[in-house]
Amino acid sequence: MNKSRRLCSSSLALILALGLAVLGLSACGSDPAPTPTAPTPTEPEPDPDPDPNVLSPTLSSIQRNVFSPTCVVCHGDSDAEAGLNLEEDRSFDSLVNVSSTQVALDLVEPNDAENSYLIHKLEDRPSIEGDRMPPDNPLSSDDIDVIRQWIDDGAQNN
Repeated sequence: MNKSRRLCSSSLALILALGLAVLGLSACGSDPAPTPTAPTPTEPEPDPDPDPNVLSPTLSSIQRNVFSPTCVVCHGDSDAEAGLNLEEDRSFDSLVNVSSTQVALDLVEPNDAENSYLIHKLEDRPSIEGDRMPPDNPLSSDDIDVIRQWIDDGAQNN
């Protein structure tokens, strides 16, 4: 009986040891379930190559789409009416923080399109001297809004 008790105890010990080993191995090999995360919001990528023919609120776009094809005829180097030269590489210095020769406003007051005489002239406000600009083919309200946005954004030389 002693022998069978020892065998039974040994078998029980072996079963117990194997059970613990299996539990230990299964605990070591398991990773906690991944915690679901919300997708990270991303800002849209800027258009690396914006269409140069679409007017946007930058001086380079306004120059290319408005000043050069429309305004330089009268406000060019040799014909700079009212002393306003809107040729490329000169328009910024001719407009931004420059006093109008007609009224007591700056032509372009950065961050303040409402008090920029350029907007008054483009919109043909009653307070302007002379004609609406451009006189023969006024800009659309959408185009004026883009110029207004450029001014309200700080009238950067961009």
